[in-house]
Parts: sequence; C-alpha cells; structure tokens
Amino acid sequence: MLRSGARQEDGQAILIAVFFMVVLLGFCALSLDVGHAYLTQRHLQASADAAALAGAQALPDVTQASALAATYGPSGSNVPGDASNVQATFATKCLASAPGCSPANAVVVRASAQVPLVFGGLFGVGTFTVHATATACSPCGEKPLDVMLVLDRTGSMCTDSNGNPDPACTDMNNARAGMKTFLELLDPSIDHVGLAVLPPATSIATRCDKPPNSSSYDSQASPYVIVPLANDYLVNGRLNTTSSNLVSTINCVQAAGWTAYANALEAAQAELVAHGRPGVAKVIVFLSDGAANTGPLYYAADSPYLLRPCQQGIWSSQTIAAAGTAVFSIGYDLEHDRCQGETKATQARAPEQGGITAASALPQIASSPSNFYDKPTPGQLNTIFTSIASDILQGTSRLVDDGS
Repeated sequence: MLRSGARQEDGQAILIAVFFMVVLLGFCALSLDVGHAYLTQRHLQASADAAALAGAQALPDVTQASALAATYGPSGSNVPGDASNVQATFATKCLASAPGCSPANAVVVRASAQVPLVFGGLFGVGTFTVHATATACSPCGEKPLDVMLVLDRTGSMCTDSNGNPDPACTDMNNARAGMKTFLELLDPSIDHVGLAVLPPATSIATRCDKPPNSSSYDSQASPYVIVPLANDYLVNGRLNTTSSNLVSTINCVQAAGWTAYANALEAAQAELVAHGRPGVAKVIVFLSDGAANTGPLYYAADSPYLLRPCQQGIWSSQTIAAAGTAVFSIGYDLEHDRCQGETKATQARAPEQGGITAASALPQIASSPSNFYDKPTPGQLNTIFTSIASDILQGTSRLVDDGS
C-alpha cells in the first residue's frame, strides 16, 4: 500500500512540475514579446522625434513642414524595424511657450505600429500596437543673438499718410509697440539688444528729446546708439518697465528731423563689433518710413553721404552684411518719395542721382530679399516684428512636451 501511494504522489508531482514549467515558459515568452514590443516602441518614438524636428526646421511654411515630417517620419524613410501597419499623422500648431506663431511654431507627429508577437500566438494574441507622439517647436527662442534695432524717428513718424501733422504720433507709437513685441519674443538670458536712432541725439542725456531738424547729423559727437547692447529688457517674461534703459528709451524717444540712413546703420554695426559676443549671430533690424534727404556736413562736398544718402545707405548695409551681420529692413508706409542729396555750401536739396526712391532703397538695404518687410499702409507693426523674430530664430528647433 505504501508503494502504491508513493507512485500516485510521484505522478501528481510530475503533473504539477509540468504545469509550472508551462507557466514559466509562458512568462518567459511574454517577457520576450514585451521586450520586443518595448524596443519597437522606442524605435517608433525615435522616428517620430526625428520627423518632428525635421518638419519644424521648415516653419513657418506649414505645407513644407508637414511634407518634411512625412519624409523623415515613421511612414517615410525612418520605418522602425520589425513593425507593420505603420501609421503616422502630421500637424502644425501654435505653442504659447515658444516665440512667434505666423501661422504655426510647432510640428506634432503621432504614430502607431503593430508588433508581431513570437510567443503571444500561443495565447491567441498575434500582434501588439505601440504608439508614439512627438512635438518640436521652431523657433524656440534658444538661439543666442546680438541685435541692434535702428529706428527712423524723423518728423514724418508724427504725420498722417497725407503729410498732415499727427499730434498723437500714431506711426511712432506703432513702431514702439512693434519693437516691444519683438523684445517679448526673445530670451534675455541669451539675447542682447540695443537701440540706434536717426537723427542721432545731441547727447545720451537728451536721447528722449526731439532732435533738431538736421544739425545733430553735423556733429561727429552726436550719438546714434542711444542704448548699448543689454539684456535687462524682460523680467519673468514680461517687459521690464521699471529699470530697463532699453524699454524706457523706446517709450520716450520722440520724432523730428530729416533722414539719413548710412551713419545710423554703421553705428549699429560698430556697437555689434565693439560689444557683441564672440561666436554669437549679429543682427540689425532697421525701420524707416521715408527717403533719405540729408547727410552730415563734416563730409567733403562730393561725398555720397551728402549727395547720395540713399545709395550710401545701401552701400553701408552691403559692407555690414559682408562682415556677417544679417540686416533686416522694414519699409513703413513708404509710398514713392524720391531720395534727395544735399549741397554742402548752401544745404540746398536736389533729387539724388539715378532717381532712387525710398521704395527701392529699403529692399536693397536688407541683406537678402527675404529680409525686407513692407508695411505699405499705416498700421500696427507687431506682426512684422513677430515675423522677423521668427526668421532670426529659425533653425532653433527642439523637442518639447506640450501635453499631446
């Protein structure tokens, strides 16, 4: 009896051992399949990340951004291995956390794929679906820049489109608003900004006073750069209206006087050279609403600074661009007023040689055709300054977590 009972217990032990072996093998198989699915998901995520970053480089062109994302995405050239039925969608959106949105500043990629299971079939599960989401912004506000704003604050900035006096100085206020919008899109921890004006101030202490009609041009001591490069313009993402020299000067600068482009551009470049940081991209953003019509009398009588002030502005800008500085120009309600030279002996003005106009000079002052922005009628400049911020920050794409 004892031997028979022992044989029965041996048989039960074998059955239990076989059962646990099957369970153990099942867990091992499940571990292998789960590991395979996890690895495929990581490959899918890497592909989605690459697609979002590639697409963001093309922003703000949303069509090209989506096309690039598709080309480099999970359903394009970066298909994850051992996956099937790969699906991907590509979209653009606006992120409040990134600068500029005209019309989008981010690319969102959502992808899915099916992973074949080697051992899952034993349990009736042949595939497993994995998912990935990636968002990349561009611009992202993380590109170090040294920027000089150059403002034409001549008397026409306080006239209406018919040339009548505008006591509210609407055009000047629009320029102020645009520049402050531009500042809000930058990062003061890495972006430094200064301000130059034309006509120049008679001194730094009088930078907020109305400049005289043209006499400030005639002194080599008159400062065009009235705020050197600085980074105190924002506090906690908001304009520093209490202690920023740049913000307070933008708010207080007044309009009067005649127009000469070249020296203001050259002074802005000199500030970038003298106080800009090594290895940091240099930018000039120049706004003008009219044709040059004067020049400093300390030049010789045959100087193009006097006789051809618009053309000299173009030549000066070309020299600046050749040194590596990107020059953006904004033509504000330019119409087609002709540039005028000035005779040194009598200060008489006559049309500049070649019949050049402000409408033809401002595009040539920009260092490339795409760097010229035209605001043909009076109005807000916020959109243009936002677009310029997007342009100079383009290429700063990075992955972000936007909760998608």
